[in-house]
Amino acid sequence: MKLPLYGIGTYKLVDINILDKVVSSVLPLGVRLFDTAQWYENEVLLSEVLLEELPKYNLTREDVVIVSKVHPRNHGYERAKESILESVKLFGYIDMMLVHWPGMSGVDKSELPALRAGTWRAMEELKREGKLRGIGVSNYTMDHLTELLGYTTTGPPDVLQSEFHPRCHQTPVREFCAANGIQFMGYTPLGRNDLAPRPVIDRIAKARNMTPSQVLLKWALQKGVVTIPRSSNPERCVENAQSWVDGRLLEEEDIRAIDGMEDGHKYCWNPDLL
Repeated sequence: MKLPLYGIGTYKLVDINILDKVVSSVLPLGVRLFDTAQWYENEVLLSEVLLEELPKYNLTREDVVIVSKVHPRNHGYERAKESILESVKLFGYIDMMLVHWPGMSGVDKSELPALRAGTWRAMEELKREGKLRGIGVSNYTMDHLTELLGYTTTGPPDVLQSEFHPRCHQTPVREFCAANGIQFMGYTPLGRNDLAPRPVIDRIAKARNMTPSQVLLKWALQKGVVTIPRSSNPERCVENAQSWVDGRLLEEEDIRAIDGMEDGHKYCWNPDLL
């Protein structure tokens, strides 16, 4: 399956009232993709919010796309399968289940390939059973992806979710994904509050009558990257979503200028060490 290009991240949204306001702010705009994870400890909250909010907009479970992820502590066939079934129980099925992280705390690096393979096998089985409609990985490097392609029995992963923003383009990994039919999904598209104030972003925002956040999100969307900004502020969520629904595009010169911000910086953990 293919994911919509735009969705909402829910990392750190563990207050049901805030989560409810976030979800209800974007549903009227046509946003249907919601990204959660076992690690975020908000799968239960998101399922409850959707159960309450979807009928208000004449929507059903089939109208939304849920992306979740296997907690790193649940690596390995048995643990992964048990934990995924708990997630499935909340939503009826999961549209896209990802392996959240290629590592596992407290485990020797030499043991990780077998654990990753076991997790993938559990996901493949549950996909065949219809409990998962798509399966993929998160934070995998090209080495991890190559390893996976060596044992998968259902073809390449449907999705790779990884850090992506103007300072970190992930070009080799994205090219690998394109060559192997893997949809690329980017998180942290707005950086850590240091990208929007950059002069190049500010200049483009003023010239195009957009907010800096909208410029950053349009840059990612115009590269064909599934983009999932996160905010606990409903008004900001609406502002961000407008980057997807308003139909306006950045000029090629804008794209090139933002491309120039690339310096390989990662705000999040580095999976290259695993």
